[in-house]
Amino acid sequence: MIKSPTVPTLDEMSKPLLLCVDDENLLLESLRVELRREVGSEFEIETSPDGDQALELVRSLLLEGRNLVMVISDENMPGLRGHELLSAVRELSPETQLVMLTGYSDLEAIQKAVNVAGLYRYLNKPWRIDELVFTIRQAYRRRLQGSTIIEQKGRIARLTKSMIFALETANQNSDEDTMSHIERVSAYSGLLAEALGRDQVWVERIQLYAGLHDIGKVGVACQLQNSPDKFTETEREVQKQHVRHGFQILSTEGIDEMASNIAYYHHERWDGQGYLLGLSGEAIPLEARIVALMDVFDALSTRRSYKEALPFDEACSKIFEMGGTWFDPQLVSAFSGLKEPLRQIKDSME
Repeated sequence: MIKSPTVPTLDEMSKPLLLCVDDENLLLESLRVELRREVGSEFEIETSPDGDQALELVRSLLLEGRNLVMVISDENMPGLRGHELLSAVRELSPETQLVMLTGYSDLEAIQKAVNVAGLYRYLNKPWRIDELVFTIRQAYRRRLQGSTIIEQKGRIARLTKSMIFALETANQNSDEDTMSHIERVSAYSGLLAEALGRDQVWVERIQLYAGLHDIGKVGVACQLQNSPDKFTETEREVQKQHVRHGFQILSTEGIDEMASNIAYYHHERWDGQGYLLGLSGEAIPLEARIVALMDVFDALSTRRSYKEALPFDEACSKIFEMGGTWFDPQLVSAFSGLKEPLRQIKDSME
């Protein structure tokens, strides 16, 4: 008989849900008791004695709109084996994290779980409860971060369109030039962040926000009559204020602090000679240091209405020369190993 989920209270409905699956009743009950003791205040715990019943339970829970955070399954079960169950769950709920528990070394099953089911983690039996609890909380944080990024993408897209429209209205940049610059700087920044060993969520965040580095120009555009190469001294000082405007625009509830950091600090220099605050070295947030380097690289290597582009290799050489003055030397070192991927990005976006 297929187990149906018990009727949850309103409080339980609001909790994220964990599903544990094992055909050994004593182990399953032990797992349920330990998890309720350790994370019961944070998560609701459901159990199922085999893969077939678990799959039906997953379908029921998803139809109810429950927040199924994780399925923790044994591998060696009658009927649906663990990797088969997890693969089916992946099809039904791609955002659910999948963990395999097994008491024997079955490398083939683990390989199938990783390749077919997108396994999040593999843990041995007997499990260590501290390791399992850490895995659960880490996976839930990752899911929340991913959800935040998805939610903000639409918001950032609207801000980007507004910025382009405002700059176009003020005759600062063409729509096409601005959008191409945004896309390149975002892609370049993500590439450099990845080369520095930042985790995937951090890379996705900087790719999302890098394109907003100049959003503050909407606050100064109407005061600037000349192109950048012909700014008067007064216009140059006005133009510098775009970083402050950008910080104010992006210092809004619900927008990641990384976005405002990029806008405010991307014209600071490693040697302290930048603007507006004259910060130096690691006092400048890493995300701003990355975007600053890639913004200048794109400016050097791309034709603008007021200047010609430098050849790709010459633009790279200019960046190398600026290590330790304009830019963090460690970033320049990482940049030096990315010439071919950078070239591919540039060529694909021209």
